Amino acid sequence: MKRLIKYLVALLIVLVCVYSFWLWLQYKWATVIKHTTASIMTELAKVDKLETVTKTFTKTLEGEQQLASLIPGIGVNQIIGSALFKDKMVLDVKGIVRAGYMVNDVVTWAIKVSNDGTITIILGEPEVFWVTLTGTTKSTTLGDIATPEDIAMETQLRTKAGEMMIQEALSGNILQDAKDNAQTTLQNLFLKAGIQIKEVIIKWTGDIQ
Repeated sequence: MKRLIKYLVALLIVLVCVYSFWLWLQYKWATVIKHTTASIMTELAKVDKLETVTKTFTKTLEGEQQLASLIPGIGVNQIIGSALFKDKMVLDVKGIVRAGYMVNDVVTWAIKVSNDGTITIILGEPEVFWVTLTGTTKSTTLGDIATPEDIAMETQLRTKAGEMMIQEALSGNILQDAKDNAQTTLQNLFLKAGIQIKEVIIKWTGDIQ
C-alpha cells in the first residue's frame, strides 16, 4: 500500500511538473506572439503604402497649340511667338507606375502569428498608387522661347501621358502582379526589420466568407 501511495505521489509530481512546463511554454509562446504582432504592426505603420510592383513606360505625345487671336491687347511679339513659331510640341516622357497595398490601416486581428513563426496576414485588394514621370522630358517646338501657352500645353501632355501609362499598366495586369508579389515583399520587409519569421501567408478579404 505504501509503495502504491509513493508511486501515486511521484506520478502526481511528474504531472504537476509537466503541466507547469506546459503553462510556461504557453506563456512564452503568447509573449513571443504578442511581441511579434506588435513589431509587424509597427513596420506596417512605417510603410503606409506597401509597393509590390513597378512598371516603366515611355510615351511620345504630340500637341497642337491654338493660334493667337488677332485682337487688340495682344502684343506683336506674343502673336509672332505663338502663332508662327509655337504651333506644335512633341513630348518624350518616361514614367513609373507603382502599385501595391495600403497597409497602415491593417488591424491586429488581421495578423496571426503561429508558434512555428508562420505569419498569416489578411489584405484587401491591390491598387495603383501613382505614376511618377521620370527621366528627361524633351519638349520640341518651332521656336526658342517658351510662352505660357507652351507651358500649359506641356502640362496637359504630361498629364495625358501619365493617364495613358496607368491604363496600359492596368491592361498589363499590374494589379495581379502586385498580388503575386505581396508575400515576398512582406517577407523581405519583416526579415529586414529583424523580425523572426518562418514564412508569410497572405489571405485576401474577398476570399473570406
